[in-house]
Amino acid sequence: MPASGKRVFLSVFILLGVLCVQTARGGDLAVIDAMLRQGKARQSLQALRQCLDGADGTDAATLWRMAQAQYELGRTSKTPEERAAYLNRAEVSANQAIEAAPQSDEGYKWLAIALGAQAEDASVKRQVLLSRRVRENIQKALDRDPDDDISLLVLSRWHYKVASLGVWARTFVRLVYGGLPEASFEKAETLLLQAIANQDRIAHRYNLAKVYYRMGRREAALEQLRKALTLPVTFPEEVEDIGKARRKLQRWQ
Repeated sequence: MPASGKRVFLSVFILLGVLCVQTARGGDLAVIDAMLRQGKARQSLQALRQCLDGADGTDAATLWRMAQAQYELGRTSKTPEERAAYLNRAEVSANQAIEAAPQSDEGYKWLAIALGAQAEDASVKRQVLLSRRVRENIQKALDRDPDDDISLLVLSRWHYKVASLGVWARTFVRLVYGGLPEASFEKAETLLLQAIANQDRIAHRYNLAKVYYRMGRREAALEQLRKALTLPVTFPEEVEDIGKARRKLQRWQ
C-alpha cells in the first residue's frame, strides 16, 4: 500500500476508534448520527461494529443505529440479494436493541422500518404478515415516544398503503389471509400534520401531498409539494423525495 494510502487508512482507523471510545462510555454519538444523515452508512456501520465489539454486545444505542445503517445500505443496494441481506440484518439489530432496552422507542421504530422495506419485495402473504408486524411495532414505538416525528411518518405510510388497497385486494386479503387493521387517508393526514408540527421535513410534506392527491384534494397536494421543495434535506432518503416531488408537481399542475 502506498504511504499516502496507509495514512488515510490510519486516520480512518483512529477516527473510528475515538468514536467507539465515546460510544462505549455512553458519550456523544453526534458524529455517527451526522454521518448517517449525510448518507455515510457504510462508514457508520464500521464504526458501530467496533463500538459493539468494545462493549458487551448489548448497547442499545449502538444496536438501533446499526439497524438504521443496515436499512440505509439495504435501501440503496444494487442487487435484490444484497438488499435482502442488509434488511434482514437490520431486523436482527433492531430486535437486539429491543432486547437490550425494551422501554426505548428506537428499537421498535427501526424494526418497523426494516420490516416495511422487506415487505416491498415479498409475496402477498408475506406482505400481509409483515404489514401486521409493522403496525404492531411502530405503535409500540409511539407508545414510548408519542412525539417522534419519524415514527408518526412510518405509521402514516402504513395507513396510506393499506387504505390504497382496492376493494378486490381488501376482499382477497380478508378472505385468504385474515385481513389487516383498519386504515384511512384521514388518519394518515392527521399523523403527518402531527409530525410536521413536531419537525417540518421534506418527507412529511411529500407524503402529505400523496395523501391529499388520493383524497381528491389536488390544490392542497400541490401546496405541500411546493413546501417540500423549500425545506432542507434532513436524511438521505429525502434526496429522492425531492426528485419525486418535482416530477409530481409537473404532472399534477
